[in-house]
Amino acid sequence: MMKKLLLALMLLSPFSFADWGDVYYCQMTSYSHTETNGQIRTYALEKFTFKLDDTLGAMVYGGNSFLANTIDYVHLGESKPSAETWQAGQRYSMTRFNNGSFQTSLNSPLGITSISANCHKL
Repeated sequence: MMKKLLLALMLLSPFSFADWGDVYYCQMTSYSHTETNGQIRTYALEKFTFKLDDTLGAMVYGGNSFLANTIDYVHLGESKPSAETWQAGQRYSMTRFNNGSFQTSLNSPLGITSISANCHKL
């Protein structure tokens, strides 16, 4: 009983909630590109990181993946980083994050790239 109570308190503590400045570690579960002619290419799954940057109001990607050194601006009106749910993007991209589940798409003249991943913070 005591272990369950301790676990419940830890899960409800402010340390379990997301916040600006947190760094997430992600493993892709799918990574593909659909060309304008309908041909679908799949790629090797990658690991990547992102940080919730308060100064920029954005997700800033790191690591050596396709997403490295890119930025998705968080849509503040529709997002709640403290509840680990938000939408972000730029002119030609849209990213959705919800409790560790990550999806992003990028539209370009060459087609659509889509990535899904599972993420966690340390």
